[in-house]
Amino acid sequence: MQMDITSFAPALATEREIAESYEVSTAAFSADFPGRPVPSRAAFTEQLRMSASLLGSQRFWVARVRGRIVGMATLTLPDHENLQLTITDVRVAPENRRQGIGTALLRATLPDSRAAGRPVVTGQGLKVGGDGEKWASALGFAKVQEFVLQDLTVPDVDPELWRVSAPDGFRAEKWTGAAPDALVAGYARARTAIMDAPTGESSLQFPDWTVERVRQHEADLRERGEEQRIVVAVHESTSTVVGLTEMVISPERPTVGYQQETAVLPAFRGHGLGRFVKARQMQWLTAERPEIDWVATNTAADNSHMIRVNHQVGYRTNATVADVEAHVDALAAR
Repeated sequence: MQMDITSFAPALATEREIAESYEVSTAAFSADFPGRPVPSRAAFTEQLRMSASLLGSQRFWVARVRGRIVGMATLTLPDHENLQLTITDVRVAPENRRQGIGTALLRATLPDSRAAGRPVVTGQGLKVGGDGEKWASALGFAKVQEFVLQDLTVPDVDPELWRVSAPDGFRAEKWTGAAPDALVAGYARARTAIMDAPTGESSLQFPDWTVERVRQHEADLRERGEEQRIVVAVHESTSTVVGLTEMVISPERPTVGYQQETAVLPAFRGHGLGRFVKARQMQWLTAERPEIDWVATNTAADNSHMIRVNHQVGYRTNATVADVEAHVDALAAR
């Protein structure tokens, strides 16, 4: 089989190239995670042509067979923490797998990883037991952490699960977009509580949240057209933000909510604040965004407490995925 691997510039791509990239990406995702929603082609195109994610700039390669795109690789270069690594995503259409296409795409990314001074290649969200994990293992990647994928189908959940009273001495505050000036410093401190979440053997580092970092994150979401909804728990006697949960709604999937970070400061754990803010988030979301019928999240597989909290507010666990890592030089040698 004759294949061609070339770099790919989404901003200059033809409509045919975008359409073929979309077909590959969605077919690969749906084969591994059937039933999970995929973006529309228009939304996929808009995001692809940004050539950047919230983590950093991106570079792309495509594999062609007989002139048609059958595989795609994306290299993300984190621009804050994690300057030692690249996040590499390789997708191959299911009917074209096991023909060396994914390996050729990965090989094409390695010179850019090395030139950027990034010795570690990370792959994220590979379904445990699936084609991607088996392929990565055969190439020498090591599994460094597992996550469970959890989702909440809004029409199937009894809203009574979200009627959770505030623990004594605490109240909820909420906002969309920018954090109120009076709360932003405490909110930034509370976000750092995620740093003691389980990370397994992963090299990935959590953000060091400051007021400036929060404001930049908010601006980045606005630029991408994403809606950020925050619920925090406030300790009433000290007016301290002690816990939070974040929901993001992307324009590419307007009926889907993405439950992001939930964190509680260590000194205030054991009061049920995680469940409280998640329940308030769902009450607020369903009241203001009734078109959202599905919410997705992922949780470290060894974080049994947060998995249990998610179940208490209506999530179900439906898959386990893995992050993998390998050294650039070891991959090149193989």
